[in-house]
Amino acid sequence: MRSLHGWLRQSWDGQNGLLGRLTIGLLLPTEWLYRGAVVLRNRCYDLGIFSQSESGIPVVSIGNLAVGGTGKTPVASWLLTRLITMGHRPALVTRGYGVDEILLYEARNPSVPVVAQKSKVRGVAQAAREGADVAVLDDGFQHRAAKRDVDIVLLAAEQGSARTLLPRGRFREPLSALSRADAIVVTRKVATREEACALGALASGEAPQAVFGQIHLREDVWTGLEGDPLVEAYNEPPAGDLLAVSSIAEPDGFHEMVRSQARGVVECMAFPDHHPFSHKDICRIVERAAGRSVVTTEKDAVKLRTFSRELPKTYVLRLQVVWDYGEDAVMALIRRAVEGDIHPDTNP
Repeated sequence: MRSLHGWLRQSWDGQNGLLGRLTIGLLLPTEWLYRGAVVLRNRCYDLGIFSQSESGIPVVSIGNLAVGGTGKTPVASWLLTRLITMGHRPALVTRGYGVDEILLYEARNPSVPVVAQKSKVRGVAQAAREGADVAVLDDGFQHRAAKRDVDIVLLAAEQGSARTLLPRGRFREPLSALSRADAIVVTRKVATREEACALGALASGEAPQAVFGQIHLREDVWTGLEGDPLVEAYNEPPAGDLLAVSSIAEPDGFHEMVRSQARGVVECMAFPDHHPFSHKDICRIVERAAGRSVVTTEKDAVKLRTFSRELPKTYVLRLQVVWDYGEDAVMALIRRAVEGDIHPDTNP
């Protein structure tokens, strides 16, 4: 199933030739059914047929329209840090699709409890019981049963503005769903600032009431596999040829970032999203590396550390959140919600 999902992702990007295009075409009726179900479900929430659960603490959702690849993890980690700086006790509520995300959150924000619950409603309630005074929902935009105070939607400039929904494309909802958002933030890794601004302008037509911002997820430091920049950080990327290993939703952006920084030839080795690395996988990586150093993502590093003695020299590319614009406006919206000065009337 993981291999099939990966192949389908490649087909969305036109990488599987005639067979991929044929498969995408044959999935058109399924997309129509999915689109109809999405419209009906949202309509039921809009009309109050489906109810939302109130929470005892403010809730900020970090979500998106597409399947992965928009930068939710680094942005949510950044927000948790900001909330702590403001004097709050935040908790991160996630469904926990993969252990890698949970481990990365715990590594980046060790003082923040991470609540892994399939139900966002139960997750927020658990966070409140554990003493949190604000909950940050990871990937919460489509989970409308849990009422939130601020809905932040991320759009990746690299993914463009395609209107194709699952399973024919990577989008879970059409752009019109942005009308529910309180804030829309366009993220970019290898896309230009102009490309990101163009996507933001398009999105503004769907959500004129929303606050807008733009983030550049760019390289911060290179570390060793243990990932502590205070202990082992490098000002420059590793010298020589590299093998870039990843198991993330949109590996192309990561690979392009490595290529843009590397001082040698970069070969890429992509595993399915949230792939649980096994000893057999490590043997494949070692064989493929053939003496070259390996570079990987922070999310993959938390899983690969178990095999540090078997792997060749492995570097981790840490990303930082850098705002192109909109940080103050987005933070003002969040501050009003979590500090109770003005409780905004948000769409459910």
